[in-house]
Amino acid sequence: MFRNFIQLAFRNFLKNSSYTIINVLGLSVGLAAFIILTLFVKYELGYDTFHEGTDRMYRVEEQIHLANEVDIWSQIPAPVSNTLQERYAEIEEAITIREVWGEYLSTSKKRTFFEPDGYYANSDIFNLFNIKFISGNKKTALDSPMKIVLTESIANKLFPDTEPMGQNILVDNKRTYIVSGVIEDVPFNTNTPLTYLIPFSTYKSLWNESFLDHWDWDDTRVYIKLKEGVDKEKFEQKIAFLFDEFREERDDKLLLTPIKMIHLVDGNNFGYLIVVTLYGIVGLFTLVLAALNFVNLTTAYSLTRAKEIGVKKVVGSSKGRLIKQFLGESLIIVFMSLLIAFTITEASLPIFNRIVSLPLDIKYIEDWSFTLFIIGITALTGILSGFYPSLVLSSLNPLQTLKNKIFDNKRFKKFSMRKGLVVFQLIMSIVFIITTLGILGQFRYLKNKDLGFDKHNLLISRIGATEKVKINDFATLHDELLQIPGVINSSISYNSPFNGSWGRVVNWEGSQAGENMNCRFNRAYATFLNTMKINLIAGRQFDQNLASDSAACIVNETFINIIGWNAEEAIGKRVWDKDYTIIGVMNDFHEQSPYTKIQPYIMINHSGYLTGSKDLIVRIDDIADNEKVGKIKALLEEYFPDIIFEIKPFDNNLGAGTYKVYEGMAKTFGFFSLVSIIIAVIGLFALVSFSSKRKIKEIGIRKVLGASSWQIYKKLINEYIILTVVANMFAMPLGILFYKFDPSYYKTDLNYLNLVITGILSFVITIIIISIQVIKSSNANPVDSLRYE
Repeated sequence: MFRNFIQLAFRNFLKNSSYTIINVLGLSVGLAAFIILTLFVKYELGYDTFHEGTDRMYRVEEQIHLANEVDIWSQIPAPVSNTLQERYAEIEEAITIREVWGEYLSTSKKRTFFEPDGYYANSDIFNLFNIKFISGNKKTALDSPMKIVLTESIANKLFPDTEPMGQNILVDNKRTYIVSGVIEDVPFNTNTPLTYLIPFSTYKSLWNESFLDHWDWDDTRVYIKLKEGVDKEKFEQKIAFLFDEFREERDDKLLLTPIKMIHLVDGNNFGYLIVVTLYGIVGLFTLVLAALNFVNLTTAYSLTRAKEIGVKKVVGSSKGRLIKQFLGESLIIVFMSLLIAFTITEASLPIFNRIVSLPLDIKYIEDWSFTLFIIGITALTGILSGFYPSLVLSSLNPLQTLKNKIFDNKRFKKFSMRKGLVVFQLIMSIVFIITTLGILGQFRYLKNKDLGFDKHNLLISRIGATEKVKINDFATLHDELLQIPGVINSSISYNSPFNGSWGRVVNWEGSQAGENMNCRFNRAYATFLNTMKINLIAGRQFDQNLASDSAACIVNETFINIIGWNAEEAIGKRVWDKDYTIIGVMNDFHEQSPYTKIQPYIMINHSGYLTGSKDLIVRIDDIADNEKVGKIKALLEEYFPDIIFEIKPFDNNLGAGTYKVYEGMAKTFGFFSLVSIIIAVIGLFALVSFSSKRKIKEIGIRKVLGASSWQIYKKLINEYIILTVVANMFAMPLGILFYKFDPSYYKTDLNYLNLVITGILSFVITIIIISIQVIKSSNANPVDSLRYE
């Protein structure tokens, strides 16, 4: 019985091969799109889920109430960790870690690598995070200064031919660490992408300071794991005001953020969670479009099987048996489509991975739960998609089908659901197009947005702290740089736009007790503003010859606007516990991504000493002139002989972060918009094909009575023009709404030309697809048309 059913199904597929191919390809593309985007969403939602007891793990964060905002800081004082563990029995484990912010690791001149993902930690990190040792002992690996634990990939880079355990590593060309452990590489989707670990005791031995002792240093990250059964909300309320005991001047509060949510939610910023949600919606809608297209094609295909259904009913086949047959054929098609979808997915993933910069991979056996999920969704799609057509087909009157009067059936005369499905497909396609054009416009806007400084022809180099310098005075280095042909200006600062950021909480003259402002902070040399081409709107720049400027500061427009000062009024005001006097107000500039709101900014004068860590910024006339860049690097090597550094174009740093996210969104939305258009086109073609066959007798009669092909064409096409108009009426507001979901703070104005272009495009595509079938029907021989029935 089952064998006969399979044979019959495949005979029908071969008999109507064009229908089968179109249906299978449509479903395959829809399923492949769903699989890829589900992989992406699963990966993004899977951050740090590889730890044991992930659901009980949290990062302790600090909510601060400031004059300009209520903010959440992920960096908090290190003593919070020990205090929590000592006082609260609900905590199973608590640890403190801190970023190293990158160092050069070297075993030879040839094997020298800059590694940005190092962390200071103690051995308790191995009790909380799922870190597996390949070599070494986790209890002793970080128990004394000048030890280092490497991941397997870093160890292989530095020691390709030797056993790394016990070997020496030169760090930043001036400190020697001994390898005390080798661990497995941590998964890519983690919020602590560590490549090496250094004990906190190393920092204390080098700088005679310890992060673990200071309640006023917001420089470390604290993670805890609660014991099983502990209510997170109640415990969070219990520890909320721990700071009251140790910091009287600030009204701060402790919060717990689930470790799985850190990647998606940054404090008050839900931007990336919105991005991931949009990807999920696109994947779901693409699958829904493919399923609806399957319904349309299957019901259109029913025309060719009317007599088969009539004969089966006459010889006694029940309605239930016919439903099982058509549902079975539907499931065969969707699972054939799934096999092709997996092939499309395998071929497309490398391209998609390059777009989103992720290592996505589909593991059928290892990740069996995901495979079963996809199979289940496919089966559900087949059942839901096949149920309506099978119900319609099994309900046909056998006499009408045998007499070729299938269209006398009221279902086929009105058939409003079929038109509704096509309209829905058109709506989704138009929404995708509008959203894609909006994202592209936003990407271009952010990429070309005025940053408040001139980003072109800037070189930047991060140069670490050192005691060995040629001359410990930037003024001398600055003069020598200016002697190199093409060098226009130079400066040094603690940090620079898009290259790290420091924060400070400051008060101001006239502020109330406890009234503070969270500011971006920098210490920069007097030439900084001219080098970056940041404009002053009031006051003056620093003067290295004025001793009083050691207690001077320059602030940005946002700083004074929050307080309520105007630019001229701000000059001479005292801030930061009245230790600094404002001598200048500069225009706002983007110190971080243009995706985020510009923050208050305060800059104090850099002494010009070259021994500390610094960003060196050089403006030249031609950044592409390798000879000039080489001369600059040679001069810096003279000044900093024991420091490894890299000098690079400033523009390089603008291609990361937000820009990459938007570029990836634009490309993926563009691709899936194309997929949705193709699916909608197939659905339209099916509807037109069905409608044309339904009206074939009407067309023949009209032609016999003298109607021209053009008159028939106009009458037939009006119906589809109305459908397209209805689709646009619903899609335009939805497209605008999707655009409003854009999480960036600074948005380009909605380009209404995009709406016009999308509307015209939808009409053009609709008319072309409809015309192909309608012209064919209107030009048919009326004798053949009348003979049809």
